[in-house]
Amino acid sequence: MTVTPHDTFDYDLVIVGGGMVGASLALLLKPLIHKGAKVALVDRFPIQTSQHQQPSFDDRTTALSLGTQRLLEQLGVWQTMAAHACPIEHIQVSQQKQFGRVRLHAHEAHVPAMGYVAENRVIGAALSAGLMSLNGLELIAPANITRYQIQPGCAQLTLEQGDTTRDIRSRLVVIADGAQSEGCAQLGIAQPKRDYEQTAVVCNISMDRPHDAWAYERFTQEGPLALLPMTQNRFAVVWCMSNASAETVKALPDDVFLARLQQAISYDKGRITRVGERHQYPLALVQASEQVRQHVVVLGNAAHALHPVAGQGFNLALRDTQALAHVLMAQPIGSIGDLTVLAEYQAQQQRDQALTIGLSHGLPLSFTQPGAAWSVLRGVAMTVMDVAPTAKQLFTRQAMGLVGGVPSWRPSQKQTVSSTQAIATEKSV
Repeated sequence: MTVTPHDTFDYDLVIVGGGMVGASLALLLKPLIHKGAKVALVDRFPIQTSQHQQPSFDDRTTALSLGTQRLLEQLGVWQTMAAHACPIEHIQVSQQKQFGRVRLHAHEAHVPAMGYVAENRVIGAALSAGLMSLNGLELIAPANITRYQIQPGCAQLTLEQGDTTRDIRSRLVVIADGAQSEGCAQLGIAQPKRDYEQTAVVCNISMDRPHDAWAYERFTQEGPLALLPMTQNRFAVVWCMSNASAETVKALPDDVFLARLQQAISYDKGRITRVGERHQYPLALVQASEQVRQHVVVLGNAAHALHPVAGQGFNLALRDTQALAHVLMAQPIGSIGDLTVLAEYQAQQQRDQALTIGLSHGLPLSFTQPGAAWSVLRGVAMTVMDVAPTAKQLFTRQAMGLVGGVPSWRPSQKQTVSSTQAIATEKSV
């Protein structure tokens, strides 16, 4: 292997995309930066901690598994978001108008919470503050990468910032610019889409009873309905339905929408007293045809955008990000863009991704299968799991993101990675 001298590159690593995944990777690479690696993060929007953040840091919420929360704490960003995050102490999974349910409790697992729910803007502000305080990280924002080329020995990117355009060379480029990735499009990395023909209607609601840190997932014939506990006794609602139903719901006045939502969730959790602004998002499974190439890694929603049924998306992406950081920090800086190194990362995460994507893809399909036989089978399966201690314990540890995975990150640790480590999935709600 020939190692090109450090000073012939503008950067050792360029992260394209400053959303939750790209920002997390930059913070995870702090030890590499302190060892002298030249790392830059490029984003179309300014990196700032105010409410005027980039679009991915909006008022939607994200369910963070316990494993994710612990990593954010180790990165030093959880402390600033903790007061605005609501713990998930109980989870109930059921099917509408049918028997069978699974209930998970944090106290049975001897943890204070199985996960947390926070607004994206809160997560974004904390991550942005971490980026701005990371010495040695170059933030190039607002800016845009207009051209991607893979040259012998490097990735060459054309960077446009204001009226200035320049070419930069990097040992490695990490593409984390979302499900409709410009980087993937330019490099010919296909992102095939499996359209679920469903739409997620998202809003926040207030109830007349305390939610007591319960998260609910109710499967209906049209799709899952999730209620995630938030601060100030609110729920975040993710209501998945057919596209036709979503068009009807979109046109409903607030009071009529409230009544329909109340009927869908029933009255056992209380009465809805207020409904916030509604948003709608089409649902599809998007998977990049390649996640690694020589000098290239595809990460986050650019690599895999999932159905929101189990809150898997960001938690899986963060595990990918953590695994990538471990692999890169175990290598000499000069070899971080080598395909053999990047293939080790992909091999390590292959099982985790397959299980997690399979779960988030299979659950909504299996619970929308019509017929009494399917309904009975689902009910029996949930009832058995609810009363079987071993199965329930494993399911709970999955929910917390604590089965297997890469070692806990510590800035002072010597970073080592085994390609045979056990990988696991989590189900946040």
